[in-house]
Amino acid sequence: MKKNLLRHLVLIVIAATALCAQAANEPRDTVYFYDTWKQMLEMEPAAMIVSPFIDIENPYEIDIYTTQNDYSLYDHLAATLGDSIWLVSTAYLQHHFKGDNEKPSGGRFMYAPLFFNEKVAYLMAPTYGVKEILFGPMEVNSSDDVDYYYFDFRKRELRKVNSSVLSELLEDYHDLKMRYEGMKDYKKKYMIEEFFMKYIDRASQDFMRPYIVDLVE
Repeated sequence: MKKNLLRHLVLIVIAATALCAQAANEPRDTVYFYDTWKQMLEMEPAAMIVSPFIDIENPYEIDIYTTQNDYSLYDHLAATLGDSIWLVSTAYLQHHFKGDNEKPSGGRFMYAPLFFNEKVAYLMAPTYGVKEILFGPMEVNSSDDVDYYYFDFRKRELRKVNSSVLSELLEDYHDLKMRYEGMKDYKKKYMIEEFFMKYIDRASQDFMRPYIVDLVE
């Protein structure tokens, strides 16, 4: 799928940005920070920092800081690296969303890749288990090591997308739901990803669906 390819190319750009910064012995990026979804959609940052430290544990776990003991940057909702790489603060998620709000980071503060438009939003994060919570960030070797998390703005919940959650989301689009649940491997991650992307496409084009800013502000 072209959209999946584009998404993974974006993540490669994130990693390349970090490697270039390390090669120069100092980060040279300008990071813009946003505090509301309206600011994000209108590309109007609330703050900016030139040359913060950017550490990449893996393409899905990014630390941004000015000093090792300063966690204030995680109070922002989101950040951008360059013109198109969006990241969401897991600290913000833990304070403003219910549900699976701590699972994307194992409870720690970091930034994770964020994808959104005017009507839908989701993030990607490593699949965390007990081992990762106890011993720190995991290696991400394939899509099987990554989970999707959907923003339910009506309920103020962050929801890890598994087969049951996806079936619930697809209630609004009966044809997609029937196709998904008719698949032999509907509980496998690759099938969940495929139909979650179909859901995102359909919901984004649904003129009856409310805008994010109408639900949060």
